[in-house]
Parts: sequence; C-alpha cells; structure tokens
Amino acid sequence: MDIQFVSDNKGKVKAVQVSLEDWESITKKAEAFDIANSIRQGLKEVELIESGQLKAKSMDKLLNEL
Repeated sequence: MDIQFVSDNKGKVKAVQVSLEDWESITKKAEAFDIANSIRQGLKEVELIESGQLKAKSMDKLLNEL
C-alpha cells in the first residue's frame, strides 16, 4: 500500500492520500468489521436474554429499530 502524507508549511500532517484501489479495499474491510461487530453484539444480547438479564424486544420494536 502506497501512502502519501500531506503536510502544511510547518510540517504538520494535514491529510493522507492512498490509491483509489487501496481506499476501496480499506472501506470493504471496515464494512466487514462493522457487520461482524454487529453480529457479535447481537449474540451477546441473545445470551443476556436467555440468561434473564435482558428483556427480549417485541418484533415490532425490533423492526422499528432497523
């Protein structure tokens, strides 16, 4: 991955440039991470519901959250 840093006249980094191909790869990985994290959170909620520590949501409430 070729990364370029853009700095101001004082040498402070103000931006980072990557190729469009690299950016697309980064965003796909970030989306996959977000999906995996959501699944993990959902599984934790199921465990809490099954153990009685959390009340289950109604289907209407669940769908309204989407």
